[in-house]
Amino acid sequence: MKWVSLHHHTTFSYGDGYALPSVHVNRIAELGGTAMAATEHGNVSSHPYVEIAGNKVGVKPIFGLEAYTELKPRSPRKFHLTILAMNQIGYRNLNKIVTQSWSEGFYRWPTVRGEMLWENQEGLIVLSGCSDSLLACTLLGGKSIPVENASWERMKRTAARFQDRLGDRYYLECQMFPELPRTHDINKAYEQLGSELGIPLVGTADVHYPLPDDNEMQVILHAAHRGMNTAAAQAESWEYDIRLCPPDSDATVISRLRGTGLSKRAASLALASTTEIAERCTVTLPKAPPIKFPGTRRDLLWQTSR
Repeated sequence: MKWVSLHHHTTFSYGDGYALPSVHVNRIAELGGTAMAATEHGNVSSHPYVEIAGNKVGVKPIFGLEAYTELKPRSPRKFHLTILAMNQIGYRNLNKIVTQSWSEGFYRWPTVRGEMLWENQEGLIVLSGCSDSLLACTLLGGKSIPVENASWERMKRTAARFQDRLGDRYYLECQMFPELPRTHDINKAYEQLGSELGIPLVGTADVHYPLPDDNEMQVILHAAHRGMNTAAAQAESWEYDIRLCPPDSDATVISRLRGTGLSKRAASLALASTTEIAERCTVTLPKAPPIKFPGTRRDLLWQTSR
């Protein structure tokens, strides 16, 4: 499978993702995938587990983050942004951003402010994000942007600012959910926007669990995490029938992207971008030197006497 999952959550996206990183990696391997990103909500804790599992089954690990961002300080309504480390410098910068989001930007969730990203953007690839992203909300409204303040012009200005900062490291994220009217509006707008500004499209599935029927576990996780619903009530509050699992083939990727309104050419380019990004990402996690214990009682006495 040429498609690469670049927006992917495991159980380390607490209260939202389901199954251990190794289960997700093994599922990608079963489908014939060659790489997988880990983009947890606000943290990078799954990265070593993804690397260990990926090295065992030949799935290249890609290290990233789905960041919470905001327009106004201390806003409870957070936008989402998908960030991937392209190289070792980028991975160090990704860790800086995560640390600052907890120590300096925390309000309800670890929050990445604009200056945190721009001061540490070297070596990072940025996807515009899901339907709750800043870019999507500047087009359709949502989060802290009222519908009446959203427009094509505002979206275009926002995308141009990201492009100006990031150059060819910025992509428009097209998700493959033809069941959602909002996704239709976003993807069709992104195809036109990408053509006008020269920003490539990339197709993602916003994976939260490895198998289609695991959606039932996400209902339970949401009910428990939000602390105000039974599972039955929670099931009626969201589109749980839309499966957030990896697609089973490239043909499915193309079909679902086209189902959102993308042209055949745009859908094909969005799939190809996932392979391109995977090739650009070359991070291996830094390793601490192994601890060396004294080999003999004499060594131990010598070190103690010092």
